[in-house]
Amino acid sequence: MHQALLIDEILEVIFGFCTDSCTLSRAGRTCQAWKDPALDRVWWRLTSFKPLLDLIPGLLCVNGVYVLELSSHPDFRRLHHYASRVKQIIHRQRIQIHPTLLTLVLQDRELASCFRRLAIARLSLTNCHALCPIISSAKGMQTVELDLGFSTVAFKTVNGAASEFISTVDRVSSCFTSLSLRGTASGQVMNSVGHLLRLEALHLRVGTSLPAETLAAISTFPCLRELEIHTSHIQPEDFRFSSSVCFPSLESLDIRGRTNSIEKLLQSMQSDSLAVLRIDIEFLVSTDDTWDGLFTAIKEKTHASLLQLTIEHHMDTQDLPLEDDTPSSSDTTPTSNPYINNLLRTNPNALLNFEHLHSLSNHRELRQIVLETTPPILVRDLDLEHIVRWWPKLQHLDLGSVPTFDP
Repeated sequence: MHQALLIDEILEVIFGFCTDSCTLSRAGRTCQAWKDPALDRVWWRLTSFKPLLDLIPGLLCVNGVYVLELSSHPDFRRLHHYASRVKQIIHRQRIQIHPTLLTLVLQDRELASCFRRLAIARLSLTNCHALCPIISSAKGMQTVELDLGFSTVAFKTVNGAASEFISTVDRVSSCFTSLSLRGTASGQVMNSVGHLLRLEALHLRVGTSLPAETLAAISTFPCLRELEIHTSHIQPEDFRFSSSVCFPSLESLDIRGRTNSIEKLLQSMQSDSLAVLRIDIEFLVSTDDTWDGLFTAIKEKTHASLLQLTIEHHMDTQDLPLEDDTPSSSDTTPTSNPYINNLLRTNPNALLNFEHLHSLSNHRELRQIVLETTPPILVRDLDLEHIVRWWPKLQHLDLGSVPTFDP
């Protein structure tokens, strides 16, 4: 055997190309030198916690609940041996652990070191909140993704587990820098999020669960580079950002909300390195919001840094002013036609026009522009000339698709 095949780092690269656990297991039995690198690869990513539970002798699954066959203390040595190889756990299936077994596992003195390599946890807490206290002591945890679900029945239990899990990981692991939450979050969970000062990436898909106070706390995180939030439920006047520290390091922003709210956030932002901006506009048709202030804020805060811009805004087909149905300027009398009456209530500034992009003419570093709007933006020959002249480094341009209408 070539001496290079005895170097763990080289074997790790080679085994990284193999996705078949059976092949890796056979490779681990080839020789003693290949055993640990091959087993590390077999166990590095688990799509369920069940393989680890199966390592506990005398464990039974009765009516969907994991229980011990004997009342004596179980032998956790095999669990320690293999759990120490796990770097990523993804668990979305329903799993129940008997309280007695869970207590014994948590009392194990080697539990903290057991998951010493664990760096990523992706959990659906409506199905497996019992796993949280088992893996929360991982000192190398870097990324946590929690699906809280939208169930009102399990709301208190799930959010209680999530809050405790987030707080424990933040206290135990100095590597904890990325958090993603999806579902309905409690005030307790949002309060925990507001204290995660070391975060570099935060994705909050929690709808109306995000309060303005938590957003204000998040804006002070000194190292936050990547942020995803939904703000449609927060009024612009409720945004109260600090005048001393407000998103000082932000590089990527994915935000859904009203144009006025997003405008205020951008104007308050202190970062001069925002490179990726994704905007999903809501309520533009039914309010007096406009595009003008938003594009002014983009112009002023990102002219030297912006590389990718995505804007999404969709109007329902009944809100679209079709040529044959649009009332003339002199016809303002309410009619019995509900479609025309709806048009009269529609914000005339809701359509995105190419003229709005004129404010970005000095964004010379733009590489990607995506405008996913309904109806799609109208581009003339002269506008194409502007695109070529304004954005010489542009590599990707997507102007959306033409909507279809039912006959």
